[in-house]
Amino acid sequence: MSTSLRTIVVDLTPLLPGGENGGAKVFILELLSRLAEIAPQTQFILLTQAAAHEELAALDRPNMRRLITVDVPEIDRPRPRLLPVASFVLARLPVRLKRVVSQLRYALNTMMRHSDSEEINRRVAEPLLRTLRADLLFCPFTMPTYSEVGTPTICTIHDLQHKTYPEFFTEEDLAERDRIFNEACRRATALAAVSEYSRDTAVSQGSLVPTRVRTIHHRIAGRILSMGVMDKEILSRLGLIPNRYLLYPANFWKHKNHEMLLTAFGMACQAGLAADIQLVCTGAPGARQEWLTRAAHAMNLAERVLFPGYLPNEELATLIANCRGLVFPSLYEGFGLPVVEAMAAGVPVACSNNTSLPEVAANAAILFDPRIPTQIAQAMLSLVEDEELRAFLIQAGLQRASEFSDSQRMAREYWELFEVSAAGYQPSDRLSGVYPDGWAGPRIHVELAPAKKPQALTIELFAPQWLPHARVHIKSLQSFSRHESNQTLLGRGESNTLILHFPVEGGVADICVTPSFVPAHSGFGKDTRDLSVLLRQCIIERGATDKVVLHTLSENILAAIQP
Repeated sequence: MSTSLRTIVVDLTPLLPGGENGGAKVFILELLSRLAEIAPQTQFILLTQAAAHEELAALDRPNMRRLITVDVPEIDRPRPRLLPVASFVLARLPVRLKRVVSQLRYALNTMMRHSDSEEINRRVAEPLLRTLRADLLFCPFTMPTYSEVGTPTICTIHDLQHKTYPEFFTEEDLAERDRIFNEACRRATALAAVSEYSRDTAVSQGSLVPTRVRTIHHRIAGRILSMGVMDKEILSRLGLIPNRYLLYPANFWKHKNHEMLLTAFGMACQAGLAADIQLVCTGAPGARQEWLTRAAHAMNLAERVLFPGYLPNEELATLIANCRGLVFPSLYEGFGLPVVEAMAAGVPVACSNNTSLPEVAANAAILFDPRIPTQIAQAMLSLVEDEELRAFLIQAGLQRASEFSDSQRMAREYWELFEVSAAGYQPSDRLSGVYPDGWAGPRIHVELAPAKKPQALTIELFAPQWLPHARVHIKSLQSFSRHESNQTLLGRGESNTLILHFPVEGGVADICVTPSFVPAHSGFGKDTRDLSVLLRQCIIERGATDKVVLHTLSENILAAIQP
């Protein structure tokens, strides 16, 4: 392998302990292990948050080390479902009360986010990638939080589920997921999609040039075979009989469609499914698991449905290898890793016929409509009873899984993308954190490319008269300066112009505006974006005649903006 990439920084700060990250965590841990093997001359620096730092010790190698950069809750990713009980209660409140509680929750989240401002400032004030002498930044959880001008950035796109099923997310989560995707589209040198389905969706939703997005499939189906799959102790502990249970390994997120699965399993039982066949649903515990457990009791299925919670990889491998079949009724998947993992273990599969799953499963699985319980029920009956079909699925599945089992090939595909992106990277002037209609989020990010002369950046901000807050606080920080270059207050109906001076080597500026607001929570329509002020113009000046306009808002558009 080429050694032109001497140092690669990998942003793992969104990675959480346990199973909250789902299949994305499984993928990145395997990928990093293989990258370290195929590029022994490259140093990989893994940026972590304190909560997950020790769990990642298994990745330590002579050419791979960990670095804690976040010791507070990560601020630049969609917030995980840390309060599932609150979400469960909120969903059942009357509409008017729900709106009040939602506003309170948003206010609390805003306070938490603003309390992390020192962490934001530290990141911006210290050019981390430059300090680490990084040749490339890899963001496997999509958000390019640490990107800097002069360093190529690769982001992985897993899915855009929130575009298809916005009802499964809070307003805050929707706005945050939109922001993350938009930032990746604007700031990444190239993007890697985990399936053709995810790639096509990203190109369409992000209006991306197709050549910027490359499909690199998860090729880690074979990891199941390397684990202790014949260890029956876990089965005994859970009270399971080998080959007499169906398995659904998935976190209890709404798109995983557990309610429909329980309904279909009940129908299959009534249709004659053998009395000793159980249904096992693994996944990180929480309020939805508790709700589903109560639902199983209410359906008289308590003795036949098991919720063992989150299981370590070795235990989950044992459950997969010894089940009668894997049933996967998800409404949305960016890839669907458990499908090929089961196939690799010689287990027949039945899965949904939507999103990426037909691409991954091909003709090696029973495909059903996940919205029709009778189809799911029939698929479960076939997995258990139809020996001829089972034999076909097992053989076809083994062949299909072989196409997704070469993790070194996956690592080489990523490495090739790294090298191509680094070789063709050209620093450019970029603006992010601002929407096409001129509204800015709480953080405006500007990157200036190197130039022959010193540079000046002019930013004009405007606070509409109807802004929910009487005034906002504006703070600008620059990557090459360790002190705050500007701080000011901006009141309703006022404009403020910032002029920031940059050296010839370029740099990064972040404009942090607090507090921000969500229009839908302030009585201004249904807009769920997290907004701060309007950006009237953003102009780079390199001498008297050389000007680059990154953004301008016409007075006609400004006059038309209404609350």
